[in-house]
Amino acid sequence: MKRTVWILLAIGIMVTACRGGKDRAAEAAERKVNIYIWTNYLPQDVIADFEKRTGIKATVDTYDSNETLLAKMQSGVADYDIIVPSDYTLKVMVPQGLVVELDRARLTGIDNLDPRFLNQKYDPGNRHSIPYLWGTTGIGYDKKKIKEPVDTWRVMFEQRYAGRILMLDDVRDAFGVALRLMGKSINETDPAVLRQAADMLKKQKALVKTYDSSDFANLLAAGDVDIAQGYSGEIAEVVAHAPNRLAYVVPKEGGTLWIDNLAVPKTARHLDAAYEFLQYVMQPEIAARIVNGVHYAGANKAAWERIDPKIRANAAIYPPPDVLARCELIEDLGPTTQLLDELWTEVKAQ
Repeated sequence: MKRTVWILLAIGIMVTACRGGKDRAAEAAERKVNIYIWTNYLPQDVIADFEKRTGIKATVDTYDSNETLLAKMQSGVADYDIIVPSDYTLKVMVPQGLVVELDRARLTGIDNLDPRFLNQKYDPGNRHSIPYLWGTTGIGYDKKKIKEPVDTWRVMFEQRYAGRILMLDDVRDAFGVALRLMGKSINETDPAVLRQAADMLKKQKALVKTYDSSDFANLLAAGDVDIAQGYSGEIAEVVAHAPNRLAYVVPKEGGTLWIDNLAVPKTARHLDAAYEFLQYVMQPEIAARIVNGVHYAGANKAAWERIDPKIRANAAIYPPPDVLARCELIEDLGPTTQLLDELWTEVKAQ
């Protein structure tokens, strides 16, 4: 009798395991792709076109900071097939095995990309990533409200604008402002210097209306704030709708230059669909539609002639060499990251 029970249990376990294996295999074979991407980074019409052309259902979730993306990937429970980490975040993800090495044989559009954004030190040879969009971090402001020239980060610390200032809710970008005002690199690692930068941001906290990395451009456009730290593309878009009132500038001290990249997580279950998506967005026609839709600069050189001439001529989106020369790529700070996170927590707690 006991033997019969054990046999039945064993059969049950085998059936369950087989069913589970089949379920997982069927799930992986689904024609779908789960995308985790920055807010306002993929036009809805592009998603719809991708689904129509390929028959693949695209599900899109968004985030507003690299730290959020990294934490989600490190949790091990994220169910995504495409992610879009920025330069320094990719530098962290690769050694941790969070992204796969790409099969270049399945990516025939690499030659369409601008060589300036390839083979960066955060991913030599682009073994794990494809450059997608890029831009700067600077200041968006209301020209009707801010009468003085806006050419320095110091304007973000002016008492006269108390309660009308927005800062990005991003530790590296926020500290970047203070560090640049101190004449330091945004990649500073000296603990004493970082504490001085934190003290500056703590004093500024009383002037800041909100810290926001997802809706900053809309808050500026709506008049909820008069001056906002923000990413070039989204501010450029609202400036285009109100050029007589709004403007964007990279301060003379310099800002951040960033490159956001397409990558495939180690946990991706729909690899075929992921590669189809990568192939799709590398087509010049599609890359141009993305730039025209989101107003961020694209890394696809072959798409240039298809981009709206007004966007190509917009210095806020495609800055001239002298502006780029005073911008820095954010780098991974290694062990210093923990100190920076602790200091940021202190700033926000003020």
